[in-house]
Amino acid sequence: MQFFRTALAALVSTGIVAIATVAPARADVVGIVRGTLTRADHRPLAHVTVTLAGERTTQTAVTGDDGRFAFARVPFGRYTVRATTPDAAAIATVEVATDSITDVALVAAPVIGRTSGTTTSVRGTPVSENAFGARRLAALPRNDRLDAIVEQVPGVVRFSYDEPVAHGFHGLSYELDGAPLPQSTSSNFAQLIDPRNAQAVEIFTGAFPAEFGGSRQGAIVNVVSGGTEQNGSGGALTLGAGELGSSDARLVEHFTAGRAQFSLALNTQRTNRGIDAPSKTAEHDASATSDQFLRIALPMGERDLLAADFSSQFASFQIPINTAFSSSSPYVAVAGTDDVQREYDRFASLSFTHTSKDGNGYVRIVPWVRWNRVAYDGDLTKDVLANIVGDDGSLTPQNGLRQDRVATYTGLRASAFRASDRHAIKAGVDLQQESLRSSALIRIAGSPDFFDNVAAKGTQTGAYIQDKWTVSRTLAINAGLRYDHSTGYTGGSQLSPRLEINDEIAHGTVLHAYVGRLYAAPSLEDVRRDAVVTQTSATDAPVYNLKPERDTYVELGIARTFRQGLRGYLNLFDRTAVNVLDTTQLANTPLFAVFNNAIGRDRGIELRLDGSSPRVDSGVSLTYQRAEAGGVSGSTFLFTPDATGDLTLQPEDHDQRWSANAFYTRHLGRDLKTFATLQAEYGTGFPTQFESGEGRLPAHWIVDASVGRMADRAAKRFGYTLSVDNLFDHRYVIKVNNGFNTTQWNAPRRVVLRVTAPW
Repeated sequence: MQFFRTALAALVSTGIVAIATVAPARADVVGIVRGTLTRADHRPLAHVTVTLAGERTTQTAVTGDDGRFAFARVPFGRYTVRATTPDAAAIATVEVATDSITDVALVAAPVIGRTSGTTTSVRGTPVSENAFGARRLAALPRNDRLDAIVEQVPGVVRFSYDEPVAHGFHGLSYELDGAPLPQSTSSNFAQLIDPRNAQAVEIFTGAFPAEFGGSRQGAIVNVVSGGTEQNGSGGALTLGAGELGSSDARLVEHFTAGRAQFSLALNTQRTNRGIDAPSKTAEHDASATSDQFLRIALPMGERDLLAADFSSQFASFQIPINTAFSSSSPYVAVAGTDDVQREYDRFASLSFTHTSKDGNGYVRIVPWVRWNRVAYDGDLTKDVLANIVGDDGSLTPQNGLRQDRVATYTGLRASAFRASDRHAIKAGVDLQQESLRSSALIRIAGSPDFFDNVAAKGTQTGAYIQDKWTVSRTLAINAGLRYDHSTGYTGGSQLSPRLEINDEIAHGTVLHAYVGRLYAAPSLEDVRRDAVVTQTSATDAPVYNLKPERDTYVELGIARTFRQGLRGYLNLFDRTAVNVLDTTQLANTPLFAVFNNAIGRDRGIELRLDGSSPRVDSGVSLTYQRAEAGGVSGSTFLFTPDATGDLTLQPEDHDQRWSANAFYTRHLGRDLKTFATLQAEYGTGFPTQFESGEGRLPAHWIVDASVGRMADRAAKRFGYTLSVDNLFDHRYVIKVNNGFNTTQWNAPRRVVLRVTAPW
């Protein structure tokens, strides 16, 4: 906690704890809501108070002489805009997405004939954006896993170790309160942030604006942390226990000191079934995680916000073993083998935002730092006694491996945004430096220990400008240009144009088209030598440096707002890539080595229906896609892509042709705080042989459920949640040993009861 105390002392010393009126602390990931208030005869209504209210914030504005009003820096989500005069009222429901401009025309009519404004706009919510607010998150059965939330949207496949694979390839980009969360290694099991620390999660699966780039972009996940956007003090203690040795505790506290608002969350979890195991009944699979999160927000008047995020996490995972030979899992370990992975993470960001006087623009500066360590402690004495059992009964001895990787990041993000009647221009830069230290010890029976120690530095620089141009009321063109440059073990750069066209062909119906170039720099984790020694020989050397991935993403679709609270879209997408960044496991460990596929392609169609009303939240996603790649190279493959001459596209190991997700939440009671949720997932089997297409595993399905009641601080009422993962205990093989990855089974049913006491 010394980390938090030092940061808090620094903020207090700057004078933030002062006696003043508390102003709303607006979030860092935002859009703009603006419009006009008129009478039924279209005459403007001046000097009328307009209120915008949602789950996380309430703001007010006063109309000008021309009836115009604007709310700057509105967090993404759903809101009600209301204006009331002595003899007339107007109400509209609006959907806000990051960097969107939501225009609403409020018409004040007599109360008996009150009308609602419409927010359907070609500059509003992007077609490929999905948001999960606080109420929806609280009711989901697996709301303690960020991966489980991301996997509910179209184009995303739930793969092994709960990794989401989006639009054909590994790699998602994450952001917390508008600051990037770079992933230092490909072998992390812990999630980047506990979603229970979040007030909302927003996911872009396509049509990426130019402000996002530099790393792999299967999807963009924006997380808005919770607590400081609502005034007042209070907290809650949650205790939980359940099957598979599950237990958890969570403490949340919100308080204010002068104008400053604080939100603190402490979480800890334990289970005997931590990660996917190589056998149906897991051996040696316990895990324990803990995290501490602190957010401090200081409204510096109505137009300026200073905010800081601090996060500290620790996770420990036993590595599951298989002690009995089976044809599907030929890796056989010695009973009692104790391999463990420990993960440490520290993150801090400070953001300053200045909003323009008219509410149509802002400037934002965000310095941030991150420290991450992944230590794999192999049981060397027993690991070298493990064997691979061949089809003919032959035994191949295995290696022992220990690895310790530490990555330190420093970065700066700066952006400026300005909206006019027809244009919304945003420009910015992202600067990032990474330092990596990696040490590995490889033990081979009968040979001296092999040490592989490396250290390196790398940088990523990104600059962009983008404009949302409203050509007419029914036509908008979103154009952007991004430049990325990276250095490290290998360097590269790319100028990436992006273009999106939205055409409202009928009221509430928008045709949508997008084409964009993407650039992803390889991370600094250099495990090429480890891969060669463990899987080839200690005398061979890596001859291939990883190359940056370069993608072209095309999307064509139609979106429809059927009624208030019910929205859907249908998209066709095509993603082609050169030098695809992919991973293969190091021997029989869960550690990964990164390599390139010379080419890759993912084509498909996706459908999303999303509904929300006071009593019901629901969503359905359906995706058909073909994820293929060809020309493996790098890592354990001691040749360049050109050396093979075979660039035939074959299915990826995570190529799931059909994916479907659905959830339905019913809110009950007079106060709608009681809920019941049913959630289902379906997927066709993955290939049994990577890039060969020789057979597929059977289709699989999972049903989760939860019932509960949200805690009520005002009424001092306890809350509870009874969640069931894998309700029908359906067991299936996620993947079988295929030369690139080990065999893995999904987890069995788990029932957990949690009770929350608020104050």
